[in-house]
Amino acid sequence: MRRAFTLMAAVTMLPFLPFAGGCASAPASTAAPAMDEAAMTAQMEKMAAPGPEHRRLAEGVGHWENTYRMRWSPDMPWQESKGSTDTTLVLGGRYIMERHHFDVMGMPMEGLGLNGFDNQSGEYISMWADTGSTWWTTSRGKAGPDGSIDYKGMMTDAAGTRPFRMVVKPSGDNLHIDMYDTIPPAGDVLVMTIDSKRTGPAR
Repeated sequence: MRRAFTLMAAVTMLPFLPFAGGCASAPASTAAPAMDEAAMTAQMEKMAAPGPEHRRLAEGVGHWENTYRMRWSPDMPWQESKGSTDTTLVLGGRYIMERHHFDVMGMPMEGLGLNGFDNQSGEYISMWADTGSTWWTTSRGKAGPDGSIDYKGMMTDAAGTRPFRMVVKPSGDNLHIDMYDTIPPAGDVLVMTIDSKRTGPAR
C-alpha cells in the first residue's frame, strides 16, 4: 500500500519537477515547494479515506421497492411504473453501487448507479448508466441543512445535451428523489419523481 501511495504521489508531482538541462538556471521562486515522501503519503491516505459522508451514504444499503412517476414535458400527463434497487457497498466503503430494474413505457430496463463523496472538492458525486444508452451521466452536489443532496450535471439524449438536477431526500427506510430537466421555453421542469421504501437486505 505504501508503494502504491508513493507511486501515485510521484505521478502527481511530475508536472512540478524541474526540467533537465536548460532549466537549471531558472529562478528558485518558480519551483514548487518540495514535499517529503512521508508527508505526501499521509496526504494521499487522508484524501482516500472514507469519512462521515461515506458512512452516511452507506446507510442506503439494502433492497428498495420503487414507484416512479415520469413525464416528458410540462404539458404531458404523468406515467407511473414500478421497479426495485439493490444497493451495496464497494471499494472499501468509498462508494455505494445501485443496481436498478424498472419499466419505461412498458419496456423493461436496467440501470447502474455509483455514488460517493469527493474528499478533495467536498461534493457528493454520482454516475449513472442504463440499457437506454451507451454513455455515463455524471453529477455533483452538496448536502443541504435538511440532509437532502442537490446534484447538478449535464445529460445527453436524442434532444441534445443540457443541464439537469436531481434532489435526493433520504429519511430512514424511505427515500424521495425529484429530477428536473431543462426544457425550453419553460426551463427547469420536474420530469420524474421516485418514492422508495427499503424492504430488506440487498439481494
